[in-house]
Amino acid sequence: MPNVSESQFIKHVFPNGQSSSIMKVADGMDYAAALAHLDLKGPVPTLLVIGGASKMAPESKQKLLNFFNTALADLSNEFSITVIDGGTDAGVIHMMGQARQSTDGQFDLIGVAPLSKVCLPGDSPSPVAEGEYPLETLEPHHTHFFLVPGDDWGSESHWLAEFSNILAGCCPSLTLLINGGQVSLQDLQVNLEKGRQVLVIAGSGRLADQVAAAIGGTPPEDDRIQQLINAYGSQLSVADLSSPLAHLYKRLHGHFQTLET
Repeated sequence: MPNVSESQFIKHVFPNGQSSSIMKVADGMDYAAALAHLDLKGPVPTLLVIGGASKMAPESKQKLLNFFNTALADLSNEFSITVIDGGTDAGVIHMMGQARQSTDGQFDLIGVAPLSKVCLPGDSPSPVAEGEYPLETLEPHHTHFFLVPGDDWGSESHWLAEFSNILAGCCPSLTLLINGGQVSLQDLQVNLEKGRQVLVIAGSGRLADQVAAAIGGTPPEDDRIQQLINAYGSQLSVADLSSPLAHLYKRLHGHFQTLET
C-alpha cells in the first residue's frame, strides 16, 4: 500500500480568501489514511450531496438555490455537519459552495473528484481535443479536496460514500440525490450498497424525479432504477422541492436532531 508521502498535498488560497487543503491521492491509498492526512476525523454528522442541476426549469433552479441557501446551509451550520460533494464549480456543487459562503458557514465542505478530470488552481487549461470536454475547475468555497485516481467520472463514487461513512461513524449521516444523470445513478447504487440512507429530492429533475416516480409506483424506463428500489427500498425516501422551505428544513432536521439528545 502506498505511503502517505507518495500522495501530494497542496495548500491553496483562492482569490475569495478561502484557504483549502488539496490532496492528490496516491493510487491504492486507504480511505481512512487519506482522511487522516488532512486531519479529518470522526465521528461527525455528514451530508453527502450527489447529482447535478442540468436541464432544470428556471423556477425549479431558483427553488433549489433557495433550498441550498437556507435549509442545507442552516442545517449544516446548526449541527456542524461535514458536507461532501464532487468538488467542481458546477451544478449543485457550485450551489453548495455558494451557500456556505453566503451564510458565512463554518462547517467543513469536502470535494472529491478524479484528478484526471480537474484543472488545479494556477494551472493553465490544456488544449481540448475534438470530442473531449475541458477539465473542470474546483469550487472555490470548499475547505478540502481529494483528487482521486481514475480516468472517468464515477471513479470518485466509492470515495464519496466511504468518506461519508468513515467520518460519520455513529453520528447521523444522509445522502441527498438532486437531479443527476448516469454518473449519479452509479453514485446512488454505491451509496445504497454501502448501507447509506438516501433522500431523493423530487422536482429537481432527471434521475431524482425518475427515482421518486418509481418509488411512487410508476415503472421507470431504466430497469436499474427499479432493481435498486426492490433491493434497497427501505433506505430510500422522498422529499418534494415544491414543499415550503420550512417543511424541507424540518424533514432534514429530524434526521440529525438525535445530536441534541
